[in-house]
Amino acid sequence: MRWLAAIALAAASWAALAQPAQQTVVNVLDTNVLNVLEDTGFSLSETLGGTKNTLTADLYRSNPLYRNLADVIGKPLVHNANTDQLPTAIPPGSGDIPDMVRLIRNFEDKGKRSEKDTKGGYFIRHLSNNSQYPYAVEFDGDEPRHFDQRWLNSTFGAMKLIGIVNRMDRVDFDSTSCGEVRFVYRLSYRTPKSSSSLPFFLNVVKTYPKQTDCAPFARRWQSAQTAATLANTTLKDLTFKQVELNFQSLRFTSGYMHDFGGQAMYMQRIFRLNGGKLEPVALENTPDVLAVERNSALMTRFVDYLKQGDRLARLDNGTLVIDFDPAFLTKLAVSWSTLGRARTANKPYSRLFQGKRALLESIDISKLKFIKSHDALVERLNNLTCMGCHQSGGTAGFHLLGYADEKYSHHFNRQQSPLSPHAYAEQFRRHAYVEALAAGRAPNSFRPHSNFPEAVWPVAGETVRFHPAMLGQSCTTPAAFSGAPVCAPVDGRTTTCERSVTSKTQNVLFGECVVKGSRAFAGAACWRGEVSEVAALPQDRGPIPSYNLFAFQDKWKFGGSLYNAGETQGLKCVLPQSGAPLGRTSRACSLAEENFTGVDPRSRIPSELCANQGGNGFDLCAATGNSGACLEARVVRGMLDACSPGRGCREDYICQKLPDYDKIKASDYANTKNGRRVNQSSPDKINSDAISSLHAAEVGFCVPTYFLFNMRLDGHPSPVTGQPPGTPRIDRTQPIRGYR
Repeated sequence: MRWLAAIALAAASWAALAQPAQQTVVNVLDTNVLNVLEDTGFSLSETLGGTKNTLTADLYRSNPLYRNLADVIGKPLVHNANTDQLPTAIPPGSGDIPDMVRLIRNFEDKGKRSEKDTKGGYFIRHLSNNSQYPYAVEFDGDEPRHFDQRWLNSTFGAMKLIGIVNRMDRVDFDSTSCGEVRFVYRLSYRTPKSSSSLPFFLNVVKTYPKQTDCAPFARRWQSAQTAATLANTTLKDLTFKQVELNFQSLRFTSGYMHDFGGQAMYMQRIFRLNGGKLEPVALENTPDVLAVERNSALMTRFVDYLKQGDRLARLDNGTLVIDFDPAFLTKLAVSWSTLGRARTANKPYSRLFQGKRALLESIDISKLKFIKSHDALVERLNNLTCMGCHQSGGTAGFHLLGYADEKYSHHFNRQQSPLSPHAYAEQFRRHAYVEALAAGRAPNSFRPHSNFPEAVWPVAGETVRFHPAMLGQSCTTPAAFSGAPVCAPVDGRTTTCERSVTSKTQNVLFGECVVKGSRAFAGAACWRGEVSEVAALPQDRGPIPSYNLFAFQDKWKFGGSLYNAGETQGLKCVLPQSGAPLGRTSRACSLAEENFTGVDPRSRIPSELCANQGGNGFDLCAATGNSGACLEARVVRGMLDACSPGRGCREDYICQKLPDYDKIKASDYANTKNGRRVNQSSPDKINSDAISSLHAAEVGFCVPTYFLFNMRLDGHPSPVTGQPPGTPRIDRTQPIRGYR
């Protein structure tokens, strides 16, 4: 009955957990406050020591530190005048994106992606930068698309301040300061026809000076955080430390990756000053897998290093910093979604310990409090890496998304939640940490796994009490990690932790909470399956910068339904090739549900909402360069799972903000498919007050991450002309290699 007691304890605490107390601030997310700060001294150029500039073209021209960083991503290369693509011959060392394109172009991805795959492979001809050529919709999906580095030097691009994060808890990793403050900027754009953000985030890290007592700095965050207070008090006395970068570098459509429902690659780097220049440095705790595999002595030395002193205890606590040899660490990390929890591409220590079980089990874990198995020890190490953290409890590889700025978004292209599930849970820990510092108490330094939910944070030395995991959230068992939260019941129904994704190469410790035996809720996962991986790298392409650069070859094999033949309540499941990883349940809306009749989040937060499932011609909208406006004219609504503060979406899904359905043109809302209307109601019948109340309560709906165009690198106009790529070429001459 221990789990019942845990649920009762967490339920009693939930009212206090719903939002952190307001007197101490750990995240500054208000777009109005941030816009004022950006206009009064906190633009990216100014945080890098330059003069005020926002447009990336001006930044590139006038700020040498920004130019250093941008050139690492991709140096200015003359594009092919006929195709607007990177040149056919790309010189080595042209930057991360050109090098990636050079390495992956003309590569054959072999192997079936479904039972209906008639050719057993896919030949990647080009890699497109999203311009008209070779943007073609084929039988089995278009060419993979890469980040166009010209956005970093564009008259339409801007680096917008979207968050300021109090990270005084980082003193546990670096005792030479009183903690960090992070200024998070997101690449965005405005053109005459459209505007949006892009999945490109840049984090300027600054530190408070080291003092015997850090409490005065902590108390600065307890006052009302207006723009004036932040500028004149809270953010004073900071010193530049580094720049951290995380961005989506490559995306594969669900038409090609129909087993995964699409894939995306992300790149992470850290830059520090050296001789007046920003240069890449080693990433925290993230091994250079290829270097270690070439020098096996590094792995033996690493295990010896772990066994010495208090390092295992620090690993158990989540505060270990691995620094025994710079040769052990990498300067470039690559991560992958979807199904990131089950892929060695996001777990470098799992890769390094493969075939070395005896070496792993030579580590004595008997005295550890949190880690309860050797597999959990490896998972704990993975979670301390860049790719491991960003693909655990993240949203599309990120943790802070910010609120959508109306000046840089369409109402069909806005995220509702500014934080990933991990970042949401983290704010409670960080809040308790800063409060303890401000009061002169020792803070609780324990850091749970990124997949764990929010918790009640006691004083140092006492046990952390995790809230039960909600439906769809990640879960594991106490056999792996002590105190692992149980799955909470939902609407009186029992839930269970189900390993929906397994792997041929590793023991996957995390599953997700599902309703036992039934798919009775909209938005639930439908299918189980197994990931098989291709670890070998091609030998005909020269040096490859990361062990997982070619992890797009991973495959997911369908393993059947997650459920018994229980009730469905009219819910239907789709397969992943629709773009929904592991599938998702949905059903048609009733007329009352479509109109939001009786919906009032002030009295009850709904668990389901009638929202947009996608739209007619979704792939065609990606080619317009103004996807939001295109989707507004093609909206198709259905019942989906709702999300709100404290109730995140499952892995590979995002909380989207409800569009203003009541303001759509009646002729657009009445769109048809195969001659039949896809919606029942009309905008004048939709409850506008309910939509406003849902917005105020921060209630949105869950969709596959890449249904939101600001979370994908394609579907945007040219960074050079500001014009859309135009109508895509419909190419039916290519062989049918995938599912049709």
